Amino acid sequence: MRIWIEFAKQQPLRYLSHLDLMRLWQRAIRRAGLPVVYSLGFNPHPKMSFASALPVGVISDAEYLDIQFAKDISEQDLITLQNVLPIGLLISGWRIVPESVPALMALVRAVTWVMPLDEPIVTVQATIEQLLATTELLVERKGKKGIKTVNIRPFIYKLQVEEETARLLMLLASGGEGGTKPRELLELLQVHPDSNLRRTETLLEVNAVLQSPMAVLLKEKEVSINAKENHYQL
Repeated sequence: MRIWIEFAKQQPLRYLSHLDLMRLWQRAIRRAGLPVVYSLGFNPHPKMSFASALPVGVISDAEYLDIQFAKDISEQDLITLQNVLPIGLLISGWRIVPESVPALMALVRAVTWVMPLDEPIVTVQATIEQLLATTELLVERKGKKGIKTVNIRPFIYKLQVEEETARLLMLLASGGEGGTKPRELLELLQVHPDSNLRRTETLLEVNAVLQSPMAVLLKEKEVSINAKENHYQL
């Protein structure tokens, strides 16, 4: 049985690394006595993976775990799992997934972010207008092959200030086809990264439409958009 688990990583665990988070889930699943499937080979490991890695120091309302079990899992099993998870990890949803559906991380195309603003809203809005008016926003990235320059403008799907709450809202491309990190954009906006930077959703792409993993329709190898649920047209 394969399932996707939606969970929140809250303030007490904000400095937990991606690798440590994976180890935490592995230990919790063993403590809950759930029959996770292991890979074959010299060094077997649980068949589980995240939709995407969350940067250290960032909290999230919607992280996703793709995991396979050797037998059917019930609602009570998920309650047992929640009871052995530490404070700061909260399971908010789960769904059964056909075995033939592509890996969750392969379907991720975008993420949404929010961050409180200390800077004057008018100033930030003016900078946003300038950035969105151009077709090229260059940033430097350091990789194994040295420093390269990347145009991140195509990876910005939505960027705005929510005046009522004085928050910056960002919808940014992510995944194997390319993307941008929120801190790259914050630097261009001349906004200081806040400790309350939060990922609010991870979105999958289906035919140039974005939707939550909990909302998309799944059937065998097919992933389609659920028109009755919230979605975003690229």
